Amino acid sequence: MNKIIFTGIVLIVAGCAVGPKYSRPNTKKPEAYTQAAVRTDSITNMKWWDVYQDTVLQSLIRTAIDQNLDLKIAIERMEESKAILGFNKANLYPFLDYSARARATDFRSTSTEANVAFPSNSFALLGNVSWEIDLWGKLRHANRAAYAELMASEENQKSLYISMVAQVAELYFRLRGLDERLIITRHTNETRKEYLRIIALRFDQGEVAELDKLQAENIAASSEAQLYALERAIIVTENAINILLGQTYAPITRGLQNDQQQLPVDIPSGLPSELLQRRPDIRSAEQLLIAQTERVGVAVALRFPSLSLTGFLGVASPEISNLFTGDAFLGSVTGQLAGPLFRFGQNKRRVEVEQAIAKQVGYEYEKTILNAFAEVENSLVEIRTYSNEYNARQRQVAATEKSLELSKALYDNGYTSFLQVLDAERELYDSQTEKSFALQDQLISTVRLYKALGGGW
Repeated sequence: MNKIIFTGIVLIVAGCAVGPKYSRPNTKKPEAYTQAAVRTDSITNMKWWDVYQDTVLQSLIRTAIDQNLDLKIAIERMEESKAILGFNKANLYPFLDYSARARATDFRSTSTEANVAFPSNSFALLGNVSWEIDLWGKLRHANRAAYAELMASEENQKSLYISMVAQVAELYFRLRGLDERLIITRHTNETRKEYLRIIALRFDQGEVAELDKLQAENIAASSEAQLYALERAIIVTENAINILLGQTYAPITRGLQNDQQQLPVDIPSGLPSELLQRRPDIRSAEQLLIAQTERVGVAVALRFPSLSLTGFLGVASPEISNLFTGDAFLGSVTGQLAGPLFRFGQNKRRVEVEQAIAKQVGYEYEKTILNAFAEVENSLVEIRTYSNEYNARQRQVAATEKSLELSKALYDNGYTSFLQVLDAERELYDSQTEKSFALQDQLISTVRLYKALGGGW
């Protein structure tokens, strides 16, 4: 019977909630990606360990998942949100507390005629009940806001997971690109030092001008300086990976070279409509908007009176031996209705504040969506253009290699100056370096597309 009454009260109260109800805003989204192929499949249907076949990279990603400190912080934030949700849920139900009291006093008369004792004892054991009946939905709005924030925390954790996987992969491809350019620069430096040795001998024998020797010294020193710059960049990149792995500096194990990586020839992007449901940051932004909408409801409910019930039930007696007799039982129930009467517009302004914040959060939600579509389009065009650039750089390297070979032959036979050889050598080094960058950036662009589409969780 009591359960039926309680359920009835809850149902009646549920119909009295005030405040706005959330509805998803109408947001702008394209019908299709302008840079994508016709295929509607998505790379996000592949897990990261299917996309990146390098076993060393897979191992680094797994280590980061287990040890990354940012990810651990995100997990604890979600636990915090769960606790806050449980805290707010408790406000919907009656609170039961207890208290026990005992007092023993012995008053003695100071009269010279008698020494009389007047005992004043009391003992009590009480259970106290308090319950704020949620007439206008204030507590329910707060509860739904806490739940939405919990969902946002969960989506943020997914977003951080995707970002971390992408960062490890991106830094790994960048590291392998630096390794490749270090090899190129070492080979170039050895070649330039050999140039310098030969030119120095010819200068000593009076066969060439001092200008040739100075030019040879210049390019040899330049490539040597570049070696130190690459060494520095490699250490910095390794440190960045180690931070993601949650560890102090250690040399990063290498796997496949960048030109050995196997990725899908055509990277499918799926449909734009899938992005709203796929990207955790969009889903998190929407949950924050839901939470703020519920806070508007809390502010509206605070303008109405609140109904609370308090009571106690227990036993009390001046003698502890009589504490559990029939006459010792006592109880009381009190109902209180309290509400604001005149606050100089304070409660109205509170609602306006929450409404203004809700509009801000709504705009943030729309901006998150626009940024997401832009990131996908940028990644798609990067994949296409870096692929084309890499193919062009390969042809450029082949041409500069032939040009250097011919320039050397002409110089050795006295038909051209050493400056032409240096120019051809610089062009070869630059083209090899640019080819390395183009391949590195092509691989990184696939990582960014995977991240932009919300894949990996």
